Amino acid sequence: MNKQVFDYCKRLLQKHDQGGAVKLSPSARTLHLEYGFGEIDRAYLHFSYDQRISLIQDIKRHLALDVLSQEYQAKSRQENARHKRNEKDNSYAVGRDFVLINSLESFQFNGQVYPAMPLTSLGLYVKAEEIKSIQHKQIVLVENLEIMANLAALNLPKQLDNPLWLYRGDSQEKQQTGTAYGFFKRFNNDQHQLICFSDLDPAGIQIALTCTAAYWLTPKDSAVIEFSVAKDVEKEWFKQNAAVQYLKNVKNLPDKCQTAFELMQHNRKTLKQEHMLAHQIPLGLYTL
Repeated sequence: MNKQVFDYCKRLLQKHDQGGAVKLSPSARTLHLEYGFGEIDRAYLHFSYDQRISLIQDIKRHLALDVLSQEYQAKSRQENARHKRNEKDNSYAVGRDFVLINSLESFQFNGQVYPAMPLTSLGLYVKAEEIKSIQHKQIVLVENLEIMANLAALNLPKQLDNPLWLYRGDSQEKQQTGTAYGFFKRFNNDQHQLICFSDLDPAGIQIALTCTAAYWLTPKDSAVIEFSVAKDVEKEWFKQNAAVQYLKNVKNLPDKCQTAFELMQHNRKTLKQEHMLAHQIPLGLYTL
């Protein structure tokens, strides 16, 4: 999200604290297309209170900023240090320019091949702009950090051929999702298959649908949510009203997403990536 869209969000969210409708400007269209925000009706973007809250949370995850109270931080500390004594003043987190990548066999980028990490590792933390090209044919966007260190333990489909695994990031300043999403989208071309590996829950489906991936890596049997061995009470489903509403508003969900979503609604259960890992649940690749 650039400064222009961020500032537009601030004005929009401060003015319409209960939801509302605004003219379909370029910034409004960007919010709808890239963040799944609101519904377009003719020349207006309509949004609910829940969608407003969801957008605030998304911006917090992507930029580690409260859009209602904080300003867009446009410069790195190094850039600030050229002109200011206080290099931290209005600077973004040091790690904001970096992405976390991993591979089971080898790293292939910038025309070079590098060996995979010899020890258990989350991967390589690299400056995104320094990777000009990726020779991996497949790039997998991963929702949860735990997965990055345990790729070899996943029950993966044969269609995956030494993909590059990319951590989506979280709300922490040093691992913001905005950089990873931008990096992922940069390689949306004929040379790469973009794949999303997310939780089996409404938010996970929303991530898969909005990240520009062409495929969803998910349990072959979506009904696996019915047979959870966990003895505690399901709580996650009830925290995802905004994502549930988003999916209900999508006119034609991809077949696998539709099947999974219907099972979730019927059972009111979800499944995290960590459960897929712990129980060696077979995964499959499905078109989005």
